[in-house]
Amino acid sequence: MKEATPNTDRFRVFILALTLLNTIFAALLSGLQVDANIRSDQANRDSQYYALLAADEVIRFGHQTAYDLELVTTTVKEAQQALVLQLTALELEDAGEKESAAALAGQSEVAQARADQGFSLSRLYSDPRYAPEEPGGLPNQQAYLEDMGKAANEFVAKQNAASDAYHKWDTKADSYIAVLSILAIAFFLLGLAQSAARLRLFFGASALVVMLLAAAWTGFILIS
Repeated sequence: MKEATPNTDRFRVFILALTLLNTIFAALLSGLQVDANIRSDQANRDSQYYALLAADEVIRFGHQTAYDLELVTTTVKEAQQALVLQLTALELEDAGEKESAAALAGQSEVAQARADQGFSLSRLYSDPRYAPEEPGGLPNQQAYLEDMGKAANEFVAKQNAASDAYHKWDTKADSYIAVLSILAIAFFLLGLAQSAARLRLFFGASALVVMLLAAAWTGFILIS
């Protein structure tokens, strides 16, 4: 009987140590769960923010490109009309119809003036990145569309990254809650170990196994 008392005391100390360790583990895990929730909420807000910016940029891109391309179409049409009027005026002048030729020449100058004004206002003709490389050529519309859509694509990429981060941290927060549930089982086993003298070692060892499994799962969550 005298030898059983030290063993019993050692088992009690062992159970108390496990209980303390499990409590510290649960507290740290709760902190990780709160941190994951905060990061998840922040990523969710960022995702919504970038989604709004992307939508706004797409609308702006649509209006801007519609205006620029329509201006290009109108300007090219005016330039072509001016050229046709000028050629027709020359033909009439050669045919001796001076008045008609002069009238068409005047219309040609007006159309050319409108075309020149359109060229000066058009981003595709005034910007050296898109302007035609040779007289009479067409602007680089592909480069223009790529540059115009770059901001929207960047916002979409940021929104996707924020959305991925949200799902990542939200999954981690849920996983931490699952591990906390496992630690609750360890607390239950440790409570049984303190009340059941004969099965104290069994319940204590079972609680230790559960805690080790929870620690392994927590490590997997941290590195994932």
